[in-house]
Amino acid sequence: MTAVALAYAISSMGDQVALVALTLRFYEQGASGVLLSALVVAGVLPIVVIGPLAAPLVDRMESRRLIMLVSLGQATVAVLIAVTDHVGITLLLVVLLGAGLAIVSPALLLLVPALVGQERVTHGYGRLEAFRSVGNAVGPALAGILVAASGSRTALLVDAATFLLLAGALTAVAARREPVSAARPRWSRQVREGVAVLAGNRLLATAISALTAAVVFTATMSVARVFFVREDLGTTNIGYGLVVTAHAVGMVAASILLAPRVPVAAQPRALAGAGLLMGLALTVIATIPVLAVALVGFTLTGVANAMQVLAIRNLIHAEVPAEVRGRAFASSSAVLNGANLSGTALGGPAVVLLGGATSVLVAGLGTIAATLAALPVLLRQRPTTTAD
Repeated sequence: MTAVALAYAISSMGDQVALVALTLRFYEQGASGVLLSALVVAGVLPIVVIGPLAAPLVDRMESRRLIMLVSLGQATVAVLIAVTDHVGITLLLVVLLGAGLAIVSPALLLLVPALVGQERVTHGYGRLEAFRSVGNAVGPALAGILVAASGSRTALLVDAATFLLLAGALTAVAARREPVSAARPRWSRQVREGVAVLAGNRLLATAISALTAAVVFTATMSVARVFFVREDLGTTNIGYGLVVTAHAVGMVAASILLAPRVPVAAQPRALAGAGLLMGLALTVIATIPVLAVALVGFTLTGVANAMQVLAIRNLIHAEVPAEVRGRAFASSSAVLNGANLSGTALGGPAVVLLGGATSVLVAGLGTIAATLAALPVLLRQRPTTTAD
């Protein structure tokens, strides 16, 4: 498990390296802010749109083989991105990278039980998320160093190498996750099953709806945070870097130390607690604009973020039959990433209208409201722990 998690962390780091390198390349080519936004959307939109449509493939193929094939394809696409300077072609290739991620992510989640055993699934999901968070945190800094030293092309070739590393790591893994034998209806019906299995389960529908609403509010932070830190806290770029790092540290710590200790039966309450923690932390940060408070607060938002992500994964694993679980993971990811895109889009207007501190306050209060609305179900319902 550790080897796969480490390879996934390096691959996630490569994703961040590519994003930063392409952002700097577009900027140096004189691209507008619209094109820079399009670059981010091109990477995330396939998870929202293509992920659920391609998800039946995740359930129908052996997970290890599927991840290896898609990773090799992503490596090829990354090389093509490295050697082209055409903005339009680059955006299309970034869409292909995102489509690959939309398949690899749920396939990796399906492989976790085979790697660690059913009784340690929560630990496996936690380790995977912890390593991914570390990779995401290291990637932007590494990208800056690589671009400064050798240019964006070298950075993008490094990204290609990380996909090859993930594929190579899986060749040494003996575990297999074979597809569950079941009738295979038409592809369109299989796609609908991924959504229906979530919508038809009261606990999952409530949990994902609550988190989706909360994510719309908290995603505005990707824009508002820099204005809050620089203008309301009055700190330098170093202060902003510390705040971003604090959130990442909270995510890693919770993924390793806290989330794996939460039993499946307590996951709904963990999700509710994490939502309230996220909202309260943001509310206090906005109310007391002091750097020390912000560092503690954003560490807690990282803890809450990791607990939310892992609670949804563990609930899907417990509630969804194995033969449709890959589609359930892909569908939930599409919904949550769509909420993230929506919140990010609202972040700019929110800052213009409200300012940094008030935007943070609205994000906190909105998250609390979304969590409180779901509280009756989350506190009463218990996972059914569907047998594989």
